[in-house]
Amino acid sequence: MKRNKNLSAPREYTMEPGRILEVRDLRVDIKMDDHTLNAVRGVNFSMGKGETLGLVGESGCGKSVTSKAVMGINPDNCTAFGEILYRTKSGKVVNLLELEHDGAEYRAIRGAEIAMIFQEPMTSFSPLYTIGNQLSEIVLLHEPGATKSSARARALEMLQKVGIANPEKRIDQYPHEFSGGMLQRALIAMMLCCDPDFLIADEPTTALDVTIQAQILELMKSLQKEFGTSILFITHDLGTVASMCDNVAVMYLGQIVEYGSVRQIFHDPRHPYTKGLLRSLPKMDQDRGEKLYVIDGVVPLPVNLPPSCGFHDRCLNRIDGMCECRDIETYTAEPGHLVRCALMEKEG
Repeated sequence: MKRNKNLSAPREYTMEPGRILEVRDLRVDIKMDDHTLNAVRGVNFSMGKGETLGLVGESGCGKSVTSKAVMGINPDNCTAFGEILYRTKSGKVVNLLELEHDGAEYRAIRGAEIAMIFQEPMTSFSPLYTIGNQLSEIVLLHEPGATKSSARARALEMLQKVGIANPEKRIDQYPHEFSGGMLQRALIAMMLCCDPDFLIADEPTTALDVTIQAQILELMKSLQKEFGTSILFITHDLGTVASMCDNVAVMYLGQIVEYGSVRQIFHDPRHPYTKGLLRSLPKMDQDRGEKLYVIDGVVPLPVNLPPSCGFHDRCLNRIDGMCECRDIETYTAEPGHLVRCALMEKEG
């Protein structure tokens, strides 16, 4: 991932006490053969220590690109602009976009302080090395003074913490000898080996069956309580968001269209897109044979987008002459509840 080439020399940054991450006007462009995708278009959010933020939205809305920008692992055809401020374990606030993505400072943060659980555990491990070798490598890479024996002991400890049965045997097995649920647990163990302060979970239960999903989510909550880790939780599952998260950011076409607490989003949604997502959830009292609600249309391709609300062509409540003619501001519905919708201007 390339940085904004127009950045001036690194400067000192500050954040409010208790904040660990603050994303300011993040934009990510993806250079294709014949056009440029504006994948992320001015995203803003912040997170506190120990907080879980749910990032939700349809496929293609920019969730994973945003999270990978924090990790600094987007491909080289991506260029990021804006600021991603992170408070390191030493207390220093750095703009991650000012760091070389393959430089020593970023590599010291990535893995040790910011870790990421990917959505497909089957492809997250090398088939050539044992699970123990791959967990130990993280410790040897990031822990000063770590030895092979101490790294192995740490790997064994983390396998025990994530609930893998008979870890003394499993630590010397290869990934193909693990089930999908066990691999996801092992991946979580790997990410927690260095006690990161910030964890990105990119749809970590997508490839798992419902029973294993519930176990993994309970595991993440218990480990978060033990370690005090902040979690950016990316998912399509609003039910998971309700049980896992403190706050929710609803993303559409590279922008956050609504942000608030779980209570605000689920009990008082203001943006038509958020309302549509909630209406599409199956309900226990739904009549047999009744069709689920569907939001008509698809997310448009983010190329040469005119100034407008990105959702206006799918919105049943659009205001002609306003929504399709200019960028929409973000309004405060109530403290902590932000909505990017022209209806808020009309109401206000």
